[in-house]
Amino acid sequence: MSAFARDIKDSLTFFVFVATTALCLSFSFSLIVYRLGVLEDPQRFLVANLIVAACVAIPTATIASQHEFQLKRYQRQLESLASTDPLTGLLNRRFFRISAEDEMHRQRRAGGMAAIVLFDLDQFKLINDRHGHQAGDAILKRIAEIAYSELRGPFDKLGRWGGEEFVVLLSNVNRDQAWLVCDRLRERLEHAQIEHNGQILTVTASFGYEMLTSDASLDRVLESADRALYVSKTTGRNSVTYAGPRLAATA
Repeated sequence: MSAFARDIKDSLTFFVFVATTALCLSFSFSLIVYRLGVLEDPQRFLVANLIVAACVAIPTATIASQHEFQLKRYQRQLESLASTDPLTGLLNRRFFRISAEDEMHRQRRAGGMAAIVLFDLDQFKLINDRHGHQAGDAILKRIAEIAYSELRGPFDKLGRWGGEEFVVLLSNVNRDQAWLVCDRLRERLEHAQIEHNGQILTVTASFGYEMLTSDASLDRVLESADRALYVSKTTGRNSVTYAGPRLAATA
């Protein structure tokens, strides 16, 4: 069930609760008056009182449920703004780290490995200088869409690490599988044609990745992936580098 459908369901439930509560209170009051027998025609009073109560309860419940619905939507929007990058809609740094830590907790329960990938768009500053920042923003949004389409739905996580740099969590993969995913994404980005104001723009990306295990330090894994990314940048760009023991020894 989508978030919107859940909000509708909760609002209707709230409406029924408020209306039922108001009617029950009115009925209880009418019943007490009826039992006391202080009226000349208690039955007519009971019916009239219930009609008046319904006329009051239903609008009140409608207004209250609408308010509840708007409040939930507003809260959901605030949560979304707090967890995502406003330009690309991807996870921001803070929530990506939370996702990576959740993955480590999952590994402690079920085992397996994951990979942390950093990739950076090559010579992105030249694009901004030649075509303007609006073109740069269009490229970032399109790259985010392409990268997201290459990942496995809710299992992998994609975030914007900052500027033209992105970060990926590949869940339940080994070293070779992670390399294949990175290289497939690298090739997809290399051949992507991004249209902006009648111009076709292209871009490449450099990748670095490190394996993430349940007993690893997330900060050290990110640092290793960043070193691997730096190697890709300084050895010709548009490539994938694994931050294995050999690279660590060199560093």
